Amino acid sequence: MAEYPARNPFPARGTSIAEETSLPDFLRAWAQGIPTVLLPGVRAAERRVSDYLREFGNDEISRGGIGWLYGAHGVGKTHAARHMMAFVNDARPQAVQLYLKFQEDDFVLAYRRLIPQLSQSLLTDLSLRYLGTLAGDRAGQAGGRSRQDAILSAVADDPTRVYDLFGAHQVEMGEVLEEQAKEISAVAGNGQHFERALSYLLRPEFSAAAYDWLCGRPIDPDDSRALGVSGRIDDPVTCRYGLQVLATLVTRSGRPFVLVLDQCEKFLLEDGAPVGANVKLLQALVEMIPGAQGMLLLLSSEAGWEHLPPDLRDRIGTADHHLRPLSPDEAELVLRVYINTARKHPADGIEPFTESGLLELLRRSGGNIRHLLQLSWASFDAAAPSSDIDAELVATATARHSRSPGLAGLATIVENALVAAGLPAERVEKTGRPPEFLIPDRRSPRALIRLSEAVFYDHEVANALETVDLVEHARRAGRPMYTAILVTGYVSPPVLAGLREAVRVLVADGSAAFSRELEELVREIAAGERLPVEPGAFHETLRTLNAKLEELGSKSRSEAAMLRRDLADVAERLEREEARPPSDWPIRRAELTDRIAQARNARAEADWAEFRRARADVIRERRRRFTTQAAIGVTAVLLGATSVVAALSAVPWAAVVGAVGAVGVGGAAVLLGRSRGPVVVHRAEAPLENRRDLDVLARGLRAHADAHAADPVGRYAYALEEDPDENYRPLTQAMLTEPLTLVRQAIGRRLAVSERTPVDCVTDVQRALRERIPEALLLLARRQRHAESDRPPRSLRDLPPELRIIVALANPQALTLADGALSGHPAESVLAAIGVRGSNHPLAQAFRRGRFDEIDFPRNELRAAARVLSPFEPDGLGTYDWLPLISAIDELYLLFEEMLYHAENPPE
Repeated sequence: MAEYPARNPFPARGTSIAEETSLPDFLRAWAQGIPTVLLPGVRAAERRVSDYLREFGNDEISRGGIGWLYGAHGVGKTHAARHMMAFVNDARPQAVQLYLKFQEDDFVLAYRRLIPQLSQSLLTDLSLRYLGTLAGDRAGQAGGRSRQDAILSAVADDPTRVYDLFGAHQVEMGEVLEEQAKEISAVAGNGQHFERALSYLLRPEFSAAAYDWLCGRPIDPDDSRALGVSGRIDDPVTCRYGLQVLATLVTRSGRPFVLVLDQCEKFLLEDGAPVGANVKLLQALVEMIPGAQGMLLLLSSEAGWEHLPPDLRDRIGTADHHLRPLSPDEAELVLRVYINTARKHPADGIEPFTESGLLELLRRSGGNIRHLLQLSWASFDAAAPSSDIDAELVATATARHSRSPGLAGLATIVENALVAAGLPAERVEKTGRPPEFLIPDRRSPRALIRLSEAVFYDHEVANALETVDLVEHARRAGRPMYTAILVTGYVSPPVLAGLREAVRVLVADGSAAFSRELEELVREIAAGERLPVEPGAFHETLRTLNAKLEELGSKSRSEAAMLRRDLADVAERLEREEARPPSDWPIRRAELTDRIAQARNARAEADWAEFRRARADVIRERRRRFTTQAAIGVTAVLLGATSVVAALSAVPWAAVVGAVGAVGVGGAAVLLGRSRGPVVVHRAEAPLENRRDLDVLARGLRAHADAHAADPVGRYAYALEEDPDENYRPLTQAMLTEPLTLVRQAIGRRLAVSERTPVDCVTDVQRALRERIPEALLLLARRQRHAESDRPPRSLRDLPPELRIIVALANPQALTLADGALSGHPAESVLAAIGVRGSNHPLAQAFRRGRFDEIDFPRNELRAAARVLSPFEPDGLGTYDWLPLISAIDELYLLFEEMLYHAENPPE
């Protein structure tokens, strides 16, 4: 049996804070102290930037790099980005990297936080090197490649030598500055302002003002006039130009440029809807940063990705990577690696976690790696020594773990406790730091309460040392104040033991014990107590504590190095696991996906062409009738005139002819008018090139919406506007009689928002299917809201198996709704894969976990199940492109195709 871990190997927070800084020392320290699980999303980011660095500087390429990572909160997007930046820092230390986490949709504020990450000296150096590059280009045009290489080499060693080139007239300064102005104007709308600022950045007397202007800070009006720039940068477009200029400045100086924008959904979306102006800004950056041979990595939630407009997605191309929840195998490997860091002899198992405990961790974390590590820490912490961690223990620990307050909540708790005790406390807020509370005395503060994020064993030793230094400095200054540190959630036991020898430490874990300790702390401060430690003894305690913490830091770094090696092994194992299936299946899947997209496009084009033809026919019919009626009218007038002339001229036969003709023409007019009713077409000249045009036109014709209109746009408008509850019956009747697919789909979508539950619509759905109106399935593909115990929806379980597939997909939390009587229908296999027959069914295991090893199904059954779901076969569920469940249907279809592929192509 594997040895029990000597300590809790998991981080309580499960993640690291991504500071808005990209200083090389910070990235180096982060990489050394923070273990990274090399899961697919992390590897994708690393490969993306590795390709960029490998190609950077190659004259044959004209583009940089782009990447988009998206997934749920806590799935590891920020960690993947920080790992990528650390990789860049290690591979190309001279690279310039910027990291920004959007906090709002104000691009100006984001710009003002982003640019100051680069120091004034660095921007000055980049500007000099940029001039050197331009000087080398000019020299190359005049003296050839050897002359260019010589100048570039000289400037690369010492960028200030560009002034020597100008002074010796080896290169004309005016020509170089003119070339700089051209390049900057190509990437910035008001390029002259940026060009002047970069020029004045090189002049010591104006360098600080130019730097402040480039950072978006306010500058003195006199400096503004001297630089020849406008006031403070305060509009989003100019800020966008500033980033584009910066990318050009860095890459033309010979350095890679990496820009990471995190939490893009906060910038792109407002109340779930895209913000048009911000989308355009991001589109420009996606185009311009790679165009300047920079690397742009964007991170967002799934909602941020899903709401991107199609043209922006097209610009991202194949550079998007979905960070998905952990699979059971991945979670097991991650736990094993972390546990082995706390063992003397690594083992293959995940003891003390049992298999049920692992599954419970996955269930409660949702496969989210941050939550998984947090709950693993809590479970290990709650376990008795050397005991197993099973599902029951994980469930208990999870409930306790969720009570820990965050930093803001802890500040509120402390402030309320001080106010309740009548202590006049001063709350000190410093940028980038947790709040502090000072309790004043007559001359100096008599107590300090400092709040802290969780202090972890692996990478927050520096924070502990900083706190100790603060206490020591206060005591040496003659202010031996009562000092307490309140930490949110967790302190590594070795750090906690050392800190408590010097200061009062409380761990805010949400327990009753913490509340009692806080009350006692406030009482001691109110009584004026101080730490009972003599100065000499305190100094010795600090010295001992520093030695312990330095030793701890060294041990932590060596363990982190071992963990990184183990995680690299994990990555290789995951790569082998991914490569286990025959290599041809991904190609086959891609081919099927392309075929599905082509079939869907063909059906959509056919439906659209049918609609346009129908409207064109109506317009032609209206014109034909108008022309005919006009001709009849003219003929009637002529015949009437002929009769009058005949009467005046006393020609009897002409009068007879005129009378007979008038009667005939009048009769024809009456018959034409009554033949099919009037043909009314409103705004026949309006453009109708796509569905958007149709929606706009239909909304403009609301007043003319009519289920029986000859004009299909009028019927489409009726489908958009009719109340699905008050007029449910007329809408269903209209769908049954509607000849156009596009209009039936619109009616079905309108009916789908009815308050009627699916079980109340079963009869209408069955009737429509008998009459070959599949659009009625939109009424079924919805969540069944009422409680089954109140009204058992027997009619749902009595549906044919292929329709119960739709019920199951629409109600994943209530699969019993689709649990009808077993039959020999191929759809029963699909229902089993969804989980209707239980989560342990082999098909359900294959669908959820991707395991095919233990599945042995006849090939004809697999083919039949795939045919039920097919997007190609007539009446296959996959041909109902308008169903909201179509993506889930596609995944099921591809599952059975993959199983069939493995059955027909067994590994050698």
